[in-house]
Amino acid sequence: MMDFLKRWWKRFRRRSTVGRVVIIDSMTSVPAKLGSDVYFVRQGNFDKRVVFICPCGCGRRIDLNLVRTQHPSWSAHLRNGQISISPSVWLTADPCQSHFFIKNNKVEWAE
Repeated sequence: MMDFLKRWWKRFRRRSTVGRVVIIDSMTSVPAKLGSDVYFVRQGNFDKRVVFICPCGCGRRIDLNLVRTQHPSWSAHLRNGQISISPSVWLTADPCQSHFFIKNNKVEWAE
């Protein structure tokens, strides 16, 4: 019964969308409290990082590398103020074990 309640609570507190996308030019511009916003670090025409809080509700800060020459790396696409990130984000070493995609600001959970 406790496992059922834990799973239910974990799903209940998940977000289904991310907030607005804020484009900044430096990691030093990322605020301490991120809220539901996604911070896209871009220096000139060079995309460097995406920073946001895990949408599961655990509060973990996620910092994704967008530099393809470094591994692991992701790609992020902005269109009409919405962000899509690929491949999926999978926090295997974290207690929350979240696995999700972000497509057009919508969080799609991989079960």
